[in-house]
Amino acid sequence: MKRKLINALLNWKANKRNKPLILFGARQVGKTYLIREFAKNNYDYLYEINFELDVNARDLFNGALTIDSLLIQLTSYNTKVPIIEGKTLLFFDEVQVCPNVLTALKSFAIDGRFDVITSGSMLEIAIGNVSSYPVGYVETLKMSPMNFEEFLWALGYGSDLIDQYETYYKEEKMLPEAIHEKLNELFLQYVVVGGMPEVVNIFVKTLDIRLVVEAQKRILNDYYYDLANYASKDIKEKVRECYDSIPNQLAKDNKKYQYKLVKNCGNVRYYNSSIKWIIDSGLAHQIYRLKTFDKPLRAYRDLKSFKLYFNDTGLLLAMYEGNVQYEVLKGNCGIFKGGIFENVIAQILLENNIPLYYYRRDEKLEIDFVTLLNNEIVPIEIKAGHNTKSISFKNIIEKNNINYGIKLSMNNVNCTNPKIKCYPLYMSIFIKDIYH
Repeated sequence: MKRKLINALLNWKANKRNKPLILFGARQVGKTYLIREFAKNNYDYLYEINFELDVNARDLFNGALTIDSLLIQLTSYNTKVPIIEGKTLLFFDEVQVCPNVLTALKSFAIDGRFDVITSGSMLEIAIGNVSSYPVGYVETLKMSPMNFEEFLWALGYGSDLIDQYETYYKEEKMLPEAIHEKLNELFLQYVVVGGMPEVVNIFVKTLDIRLVVEAQKRILNDYYYDLANYASKDIKEKVRECYDSIPNQLAKDNKKYQYKLVKNCGNVRYYNSSIKWIIDSGLAHQIYRLKTFDKPLRAYRDLKSFKLYFNDTGLLLAMYEGNVQYEVLKGNCGIFKGGIFENVIAQILLENNIPLYYYRRDEKLEIDFVTLLNNEIVPIEIKAGHNTKSISFKNIIEKNNINYGIKLSMNNVNCTNPKIKCYPLYMSIFIKDIYH
């Protein structure tokens, strides 16, 4: 399946500065598939080692990590794949179980002859265990689940057609109603299916939501496996408690993450390192509360108040009991579903490199997201259904001298009010910052 990140890999190869590449990302987001496809189309040979599957290969990096020693070890370990400058891609996968590989990247960088990519599902955790991380000698990329545009590609919608949809966003014009309703339907499918490539592939081939949910639960089990194997003993149970609590946190009206809902008498001191582990592992996104509407936004974060969103909304739905998928596909979007739609929009905007915060003054006034677009502060309100009335949103814009806000809902484009621009939820993929 086509992924946007392929362009970044092509740029890395074309503008090579003798630096190996580290590809970050949670398990099952498609890292291995992407690199193999990249190698197939751009190299004569792929030299691949998966250190989870090939335990013996870990010994290759236990001795001297000079380039001469590494080449002798690698070429003798696998005599079937030649290592040739410019023709072979060296791909070291699941390096979290062999962190010495990361240290060895400095040798490859200094030598400069070979293209090297490393990947793994717990790399940000593993980096903490590296004796000598090659700062300045590597480039990094982060891979996320498929976004809605990639989901449309998988369904057969071409880039040219999606570009046409984007012109309606840029020109602030309504789409033809039939197209709008179809895109709403497809977006609801994306909310349920999510962006894990295996799950998307199952959906595209079968349209069977039962099989979709089964695959999502398998991925969740893989995440629990990672938790059990890579979280340290002192936080292992606490990490699972915090992770399992996210769906309940998002189901309540005030979606601020509350430790007391994880466990009675829970507090920041007890759970702080567990939350950090979840974020570093790529399993969730952390969005901080904004104290005031002023630039730079980051300087006005309230580090004690935050929300956690799942890295994939389809996995979030798979955590809930009952047939939540059916309700979403039917468009039954109540208060409970509000957290689901916040999750998917957070997922999409963060993938677009849009920094996100939220604002909450009291129980009556909360703005789902606040960001900086083209150097302007822009509040963003998420409405799960067709009812978009929000007096507080309008007041926030007026009282804080904000040029405009964005409201996302199931409704068609409506920008007749220049202070509040209303777009369909699916158009969130077109919200971008010219400075990124």
